[in-house]
Amino acid sequence: MHPVLLHIGNFELASYGLMTALGYVAATSYLLPRLKTCGIKGLTKDIFWNLIFIIFVGAIVGGKLLFILVSWSQLGPTLAEKLSYIVHNLRYGFVFFGGMLVAVGALIAYIRYKKLPLLKTSDFLIVGLPLGHALGRIGCFLAGCCYGKPTTLPWGVTFTDPHALVAPELIGVPLHPTQLYEAILNFALFLLLHYASKKPHKDGKILVEYVWCYALMRFGIEFLRGDFRGGFLLGMSPSQLICLAIAGVAFYVWAKFLRNEHAN
Repeated sequence: MHPVLLHIGNFELASYGLMTALGYVAATSYLLPRLKTCGIKGLTKDIFWNLIFIIFVGAIVGGKLLFILVSWSQLGPTLAEKLSYIVHNLRYGFVFFGGMLVAVGALIAYIRYKKLPLLKTSDFLIVGLPLGHALGRIGCFLAGCCYGKPTTLPWGVTFTDPHALVAPELIGVPLHPTQLYEAILNFALFLLLHYASKKPHKDGKILVEYVWCYALMRFGIEFLRGDFRGGFLLGMSPSQLICLAIAGVAFYVWAKFLRNEHAN
């Protein structure tokens, strides 16, 4: 599609970076006006911005680390070539689950440090995630990463730009637009959580709904992905295994904290 939107001299405006940035702006812009009415005691504007910073840094660091881990064998035959690839491709190559896991771990530590209610704060923050993620996936589509398998369906998309991150042998081949599948489903999930969060609910319910819905949709989309995503175990990709793991954690949270409690 359009991996580079603007090229002036040595400056390039990458579509992936722009859409990812817009995703953070959209999620933050959605959450900020709701800060005063979220009902979380102790959640000040300063703490909110600290949380956003933690999410931003955790997503970048974790996403890059998991990409390196699952793609290590594909980055080059020697350590020098692997490191060279990583250095020269810093703006591409991120795995969502890596960023999510690192960001979540850091958020839990900070939320507990500030003595905020963990589940209630998580419910508040999680609603903005699929909105930002939807825009980020549009960036993936423009850049050509996270592409799908070849398809004969009428909505198959063909990448022709040689700078797109599609495998060279798939340039010009109609592919499943898996990036757009996920963008549409993420936006639908955002709307679902937005309306669910307005109704009385138990603390943690919105978080559990997000995890279950995203794990289900990502597990399914993975079957249509055509890019390299690491090795497979029991026929499942690393992301599918993570989907099962986080769905299990969400079930534990539901069984322990939500099943027999009245709405707060």
